[in-house]
Parts: sequence; structure tokens; C-alpha cells
Amino acid sequence: MYSTKYHPMNERETIAKLAEKLPILLPNLNIEDISLEVSIGKRSRADVIVKARIGDLEKCLLIEVKSSGEPRIVQSSIYQLRKLVGNDKEKYPVFAAPYVGEKSREILTSENIGYIDLIGDVYLKFGSVLVDRISNNERETERRLSRGIFAPKATRIIRTILNAPDTQWKITELASICRMSPAGVYFVINQLEDKGYISREINKSIKLVDPKRLLKDWASNWTVEKSRSTGFFSFAKNPEEIISKVVKVGDELDLKYALTGMAGASMVSPFVRYNDVWVYVSGDIDNLVRKLDLRPTTSGANIRIFEPYDDGIFMDFREIRGVKVVSNIQLYIDLFTYPARGREQAEKLLEKNISEVDTS
Repeated sequence: MYSTKYHPMNERETIAKLAEKLPILLPNLNIEDISLEVSIGKRSRADVIVKARIGDLEKCLLIEVKSSGEPRIVQSSIYQLRKLVGNDKEKYPVFAAPYVGEKSREILTSENIGYIDLIGDVYLKFGSVLVDRISNNERETERRLSRGIFAPKATRIIRTILNAPDTQWKITELASICRMSPAGVYFVINQLEDKGYISREINKSIKLVDPKRLLKDWASNWTVEKSRSTGFFSFAKNPEEIISKVVKVGDELDLKYALTGMAGASMVSPFVRYNDVWVYVSGDIDNLVRKLDLRPTTSGANIRIFEPYDDGIFMDFREIRGVKVVSNIQLYIDLFTYPARGREQAEKLLEKNISEVDTS
């Protein structure tokens, strides 16, 4: 009912669309009047003022409208909303944008400010009234808007700052480490800042401020299937023998490889049980398959080979007991969507192994 084709809008377009959709977005309120761009005092202006009634309760909603609902924009709008409302108890401050994400919603509700977005997310709380609704389109919208920062090369930057969360970074440093252009890094950093994951220090350096949310959001928007994968059947007696053979042949062929999934987790925390082996491989995979005597299969695979969508997969990999394993960060996001309680295992395994990032 509340879905809308999402496309970038400026503030005037957002104001017009909001005014048009308000009766649909607020079906339980009797809207008596909607006024746009109303002057309040000599220097202030409300983008939208809505006079609404619920039973005998009347309320004036003062709405600040922005073309983006990112946390940085929300933070800067709170002061303006407070100024507009003042001490008038008949007025209620509301933030509106095409889309208001989870972090922004948390900020607004903690400040006792309502929100409305064009996909149907609404929160209003005053008197005995509580409207708290999340649209069915929420998840897809979040995924669509997160594609930029979780794009292949962009995740190199995320890995780097998550692996050193207390470091203050310069654009040129990140560009060198991530093998990216400074312009590309600058674009991603701006998006991370808008979403409230990082901040800019006085000296213009970049500081990670919300590692837990960044890691979980990345994991939620990730799937190992972004890398092309093929399932095989090996005649080896057990997964441990498969790993041993992969290591031997991989070294012989000078392949770049690293375990992930439950097999990778077992190298970090030996108590983990697993039945199949997941491994990223870059190089002559056909030759590897021949030497391991693997058989392609659509079911019952005991080894799955992934061709990395980006070389960033191998950043910060390590060797454990002679076996190469992806970094703890990569292991976490791969386990997060792993079948059979993978998310639970990710949390249990890595809360002790990613000491800098609290995943609890």
C-alpha cells in the first residue's frame, strides 16, 4: 500500500510528495489542514505544518523535510525542529525524508521526535497517541541504498577500518592500502559518514565511530553467492582430509586460496563441527579440480569452491596450522548467512576473536 518507486528527490519534490501522501501515510489521523513552507517568526520556516485530530485531541505537526534521511542529516535537523517547536506543547516535531533508516529512527525516537518517510515508515508519539509502523518495503529499500558502500571495491575500505577501529585514517592512506583511487575512496567515505558509521576529525582524518553497526549491516547485506561458486563431491574420507589435499595441491599450483565458512571457523575455534569445506580460490581452478579428483554436483557437495568477486576477500588472511584462512572480519560476514545456525555460530565464534569489534 505504501510502496513508492525510490528515486533521488530534492527537498521541494519531497515536500510535494509528502503532502500528497500524508492522508495515506496517516490514515488514523483526521487531517484538517496541510500548509507548506510556513514562516514562523522572522527567520524560521516550517517545511510542512499539519493540523490533525484524533478524537478530542488536536495536534500541530511541524515537519522538517530533507531529501536524505541519513543519520548525519537527521542530527543536523534536530536543532531546527527544537527551535520551531519551542515550548509550545500543542506542537509536535517530525522529521521527514524519502527514506529514514534504522539508525536515523533510533536517533529521532531517543530525542522524542517523530518521523515519516515515503515508503511508509511512521513514528508519532504524543499524549495517548502512538503510531509506530515499519513498511514491508523497509528491507529492500535498505539493501538498495546500501549497494554503494557494500560494493566490491568499497568493502576493501570497510575491511581496513574495521581491522583497525581506533586508527585515524587519511584518504591517501586508505587509497594506497586498498589499491583504489583517492576519488573512489572519497566517494565511499562520504557515504559512510552520511550513514553515521564514521566521523571526520578536526584534522580531517577519518575515525570509525560505530563498528558494531557497520559490521552487522555489512553482514546483513552480504552473501557469499556474490562470488561465483561450484559445489563438488570429494572422495576424501572426511573434511579434514579435503582441507589437507586443498593445501597440498594449492601450494603446488601456487594458487591464492583461503578457507571460510564452518571449515574456516574450525581453524580459529577447533571445537566447531562441520561437514563441508568452503574455500575461496583465485587462479587455475580447473587444474585444482582435476588434481583433487572432484566431481561437480548439485546436491550433497562436501566442498564448495568460490571464485572471489574481488581480491579484497584475501585482505588480512592468515595461516593457521599451515592452512590459509580468511580474516576474522570476512569469516564473520560469511558465517552470518551460513545455513544451519550460521549466524548464531558467527556471534559465538567471533565475539572472542574480533576483540576490537563488539558483535554481541
